[in-house]
Amino acid sequence: MKRFLLILSALVCCQLAFSQGSDCFSTKGEKPFRKGESLTFSLMYKWGAVNTEVATASLDLTETTLDAEPVFHTRFGVKSAPFFDIFFKMREDFQGWFSSSTLEPRKFVRDTYEGGYTATNLYLYDWKSGVIHADIQFNGQPRQVMDIPLHGCVQDLPSLVYNLRTLDMEHFQKGEKKPLKFAIDDTVFDIRITYKGKETLKVRKMGKMLTHHFSCSVVSGAMFEGDTELQVWFSADDNQIPVAVMAPLRWGAVWAWLRSYKGLKSEFSARQ
Repeated sequence: MKRFLLILSALVCCQLAFSQGSDCFSTKGEKPFRKGESLTFSLMYKWGAVNTEVATASLDLTETTLDAEPVFHTRFGVKSAPFFDIFFKMREDFQGWFSSSTLEPRKFVRDTYEGGYTATNLYLYDWKSGVIHADIQFNGQPRQVMDIPLHGCVQDLPSLVYNLRTLDMEHFQKGEKKPLKFAIDDTVFDIRITYKGKETLKVRKMGKMLTHHFSCSVVSGAMFEGDTELQVWFSADDNQIPVAVMAPLRWGAVWAWLRSYKGLKSEFSARQ
């Protein structure tokens, strides 16, 4: 499950825009979020006749200071349902601190437990030196302390969510592709997003919503097929919040559905 949750975190906690550097995406300018915003999601596993909730996720945004700089602080958490704790206990805690003005990431913390697998990350961004000072540990192995090269458009998963929400989605052309970079563990991933167009989507337990639909390429491996693409839908309103994510697995698929929201900056007007 860990590969899915990494990329789900990039997409649910995954939008699609950056504000730094000439190779980054153009944005709307005004931020579509504010402190106090809180989103919750249901994670469903579907395989044939099986369609059951396996976990819940939350995404919260506050403001604070870091090294005397005003920053946003976001926290993305995943917790498996009590019944599934017996078989595969999941606890995910991703935290990110990023500039309130430029949205550049400043600090990232990851704490993961998935069915006995553990991982921790601590990133400190050194933009002047062009590196991420990283402290990483997997499954009780010795800690790795390293410097990861830092490029202008690299994000961690929490800051990526909010950077992506600043995309000017209304000006995407159907079929348009954009590159995307994010850092997790000891690696910077290069993936690709494709705009599929506007779509009315029936969101589980919340009704029909007008959305912007994107697909995202993922890294192949034991869980994903070689050409697998995640699908993500954002509300087609001023908030541009993720309302659904679907990841096809080798056996079945996992869906994340928006369950509730509060503290939005603008009125939620995507409902049909």
